Amino acid sequence: MSTLRSHSPLREVEDENDQLRQLLIQAGVEAHASIVAARLQAVLIGELHHRVKNMLGIVSAITSQSLHGADSVESAAATISSRLHALGVAHDLLIRESWTGAGCRTLIEGAVLAFQAKGLQQFDIVGDDIAISAGPAVTLSMVIHELCTNALKYGALSVPGGQISIKWTVDDEAKRFHLRWSESGGPEVTKPSHKNFGSRFIEQALPGQLKGDARLTFEASGLVCDVNIPISTLQEPVVALP
Repeated sequence: MSTLRSHSPLREVEDENDQLRQLLIQAGVEAHASIVAARLQAVLIGELHHRVKNMLGIVSAITSQSLHGADSVESAAATISSRLHALGVAHDLLIRESWTGAGCRTLIEGAVLAFQAKGLQQFDIVGDDIAISAGPAVTLSMVIHELCTNALKYGALSVPGGQISIKWTVDDEAKRFHLRWSESGGPEVTKPSHKNFGSRFIEQALPGQLKGDARLTFEASGLVCDVNIPISTLQEPVVALP
């Protein structure tokens, strides 16, 4: 007498179908995850390419212009080192923020602290800590660095009693970001006969990279720099998955 089987042939077929459905579901999930991973990889590579290209552009400009305007190799090396350090400081801030950007006040205070041994005594910094995206944050940080460098050599930071006002506002109606750098209490200022790297960088970087503009005014009482940037550029959206 044969032993009865615990499952009928029909039950075995149903079990096999259930297993097949589970395998198909799993394969579908894995396929979807693979597609998402591929898209994410493409976005990350594109974003990395964009950031590296911008950074190399800044480094190239720093190097060529520093060498062009230097009196000696030693002077050029010191200038390049200082500017690359400023670029590194900006990137360090963004790394701490996981490349999501930085607050405007945090960014500006970080850029000027390198020029102040005793805090921010010579600075009056006024403005909301509005969010700035990663790319614009690097450019704006470098602009502040160049203004500080100029002030240290020729302007308000070259004397103990000099003062610098940095104030910014947002025009909600025009959707523009306005920043004014204004020096006072330093040596009398005269318009230079030729533009140095700092002036060219400020006046060219903003239109080129931030779709904005900057105007340098050499008033006798001190240098004034007015910056005007579209909010849409300053707060460029995070790249979404395709």
